[in-house]
Amino acid sequence: MKKDYFGLYDSTSPGHMGYNWRQTFWRAQDRMIYGVHGNSGYLFRFDPRSPRIEALERLTSEPSQRSGMFDQFSYGYLGFGLGPDGRTIHYLTGGPIYLDGKRLSGKATTAMGEARGLENLHLITYDLEKSHYTDHGAVFYENSQRPLYVNALTVGRDGMGYTLPRITENGRTRSDLLPSRRHRLHFSLRRTSARASGFL
Repeated sequence: MKKDYFGLYDSTSPGHMGYNWRQTFWRAQDRMIYGVHGNSGYLFRFDPRSPRIEALERLTSEPSQRSGMFDQFSYGYLGFGLGPDGRTIHYLTGGPIYLDGKRLSGKATTAMGEARGLENLHLITYDLEKSHYTDHGAVFYENSQRPLYVNALTVGRDGMGYTLPRITENGRTRSDLLPSRRHRLHFSLRRTSARASGFL
């Protein structure tokens, strides 16, 4: 998986995924494996019959693409999967936060898999048949707080998305399944506004 597009890494330096994939799935229609490279956010596909790896699209958020910088989570994101239609990829990824026009930066380096600083959460979809990328915007809880450490995503047959972020209540932090009866995220695929109700 060593590709220039994925970046340059020192194998003796910790705190990155190097040239390894972060998450993958098998697509039966074309008998290929689709994955995302953790640090660069590039979508790729692997044809085991060739064998060959092809870089398709950078699935990072639009603000991340404009900044030209890596996202804050050092290993990339695990919220990546194929939707029930068999053609739409769903990906939860980071997006930079800007304060007074300046990008909020975190730690310059880290020796472990962690968020180097605070960032937004974005939902990306990618239509494999049309090669069409869409950033649906930043996702928030109903109280306008940001979801943190979101490293899971599955999409049900009814199109409902489920994820497992960290939630802090009454001074205690836990990982919890969303959506739930008590917590929902403000988002809808039918609108680009992050203030719409529901998730997926």
